[in-house]
Amino acid sequence: MAELYDIIIGPENIEIKVYLLEEEHIDRVYAMEVESYPDAWSRELFLPEINNRAGKFFVFFIEENLIGYSGYWLGGDEAHITKFTVAPPLRQRGLGTLFMNYLFEQVKKEGAKKILLEVRENNLPARCLYEKMGFQTIGTRIGYYVRTRENAVVMVRYLNDDIDEEHI
Repeated sequence: MAELYDIIIGPENIEIKVYLLEEEHIDRVYAMEVESYPDAWSRELFLPEINNRAGKFFVFFIEENLIGYSGYWLGGDEAHITKFTVAPPLRQRGLGTLFMNYLFEQVKKEGAKKILLEVRENNLPARCLYEKMGFQTIGTRIGYYVRTRENAVVMVRYLNDDIDEEHI
């Protein structure tokens, strides 16, 4: 049984349990990944995230139900979001904002001064969330998503030492 990492309070005061990714989570994470992305990571790509000392990979649960996951790698004072997913039926309900703020807190504790991510050029809901959270576009990776040949928009958000009330 995975050890509880944290508890956060979600919309409507719902208790969300946060765990670090463990092997017992892989099948559920992979199922959500396949449902969410045309170029889903394989089960095998998630396995190294379990013991990744260069970052963390969180899974979010309400009771026994996986509602999202997110991972990041750290390099110097920079965090790179590798995955950020909310369960499809629960999107547009404030969970993305909640999870992103949680990531901000976590990477700041580890000394990160900025966060980078890539997002599909045509994933407008995600891009809107990231812009709302203070990310700015800094470039495009042409053909980044191999299977679909879609471009990725590269975004960055600089983290202040003070809590940014606008994005909480």
